[in-house]
Amino acid sequence: MRRKPSWSKYEKLVNEAIVEKNYANGVGVIVDPLPLPDDVREVFEQHFKVHSDRSFRVILVEDYADYKVFIQIPDGKSEYDFYVWRAKFRDEQLVDVKVPTHDDLAAQYTELKSKHRDLEEYLINAVIKLIRDRWGVPRIVANYFNSLSEELKSEVGKFLSTLKWIALQEDINYPLKEKKMGSKYTLALYALLEAGFTMSEIRRVIKF
Repeated sequence: MRRKPSWSKYEKLVNEAIVEKNYANGVGVIVDPLPLPDDVREVFEQHFKVHSDRSFRVILVEDYADYKVFIQIPDGKSEYDFYVWRAKFRDEQLVDVKVPTHDDLAAQYTELKSKHRDLEEYLINAVIKLIRDRWGVPRIVANYFNSLSEELKSEVGKFLSTLKWIALQEDINYPLKEKKMGSKYTLALYALLEAGFTMSEIRRVIKF
């Protein structure tokens, strides 16, 4: 019997919070540059009280109208951890909400690369700028993808904005100052994808 993901116990509560708009607005709090890996815990405590207030809360952090990213506190991996949720809407009605996995984002990355030659060539650069160099998503899109259609730019923004919060979550859980790898694991995943590895092969190299 397949075990339910750990986030499933919060799914109903998160769904209700989103539908009833019972969430805090954190859009625009962390944009550009992203905090350095060793500063993420401090920045999240400052803005979201992720350490000092572990009560159940849902916070909107990215808003593309028909696609939104939320963080939800609490979780038990660390004293700072949270879940990242992505929600899809149609005619302003919530149609799907879930915690995006590395597999979900890898599939989205691969699909995006097939949609335009600029994405084929530069999407890996965009991921590097986001995770390693801590560029904000608007700067990345303007720098690499300004010639794309508005629809494609929006798709890129949704992907990068979701990946951004996953990377920040990794930095909170596995800080470099504790000799852990943080978001470097996430970056390594995309480097291996770019080198032609499959997700099943990547799982043999990186544990996540």
